[in-house]
Amino acid sequence: MELKKLSDEVEIISRVYARVHGLERTDDWLVLKLQEEIGELTQAFLTMSGRSRDRGLSEDEIRDAFRGEVADALAQLLLVARRFDVDLTEELDRKWFRWRHLVRPEDTVGIRDADGPDAGGPDAGGPDAGGPA
Repeated sequence: MELKKLSDEVEIISRVYARVHGLERTDDWLVLKLQEEIGELTQAFLTMSGRSRDRGLSEDEIRDAFRGEVADALAQLLLVARRFDVDLTEELDRKWFRWRHLVRPEDTVGIRDADGPDAGGPDAGGPDAGGPA
């Protein structure tokens, strides 16, 4: 799904969530909710990496919880970007993809469909796994 469509779908579901739970989706609520989701992602990672109690969950349940928290954090980030008129494509170009000229063939090894524009060839972003500061 393209980024704009994904953002639209997340926005709709967020509005439903707020309506059902009687919440006002203010600027600070959106940013604080993002922080909450990042905290939950961190907790799920600590559990998955064996640095927190497993709460009686199986490895599959722990992995599923981590994946769900990644999705929650991404959804909330999309909502924040949308609220504050951040064009993510433009900002990725400005902050990440400016490093494209440094991409070497070995940087694309193991990237799915490395010949495609979305998969790690010369059009891939980020100078390293951690990304730009």
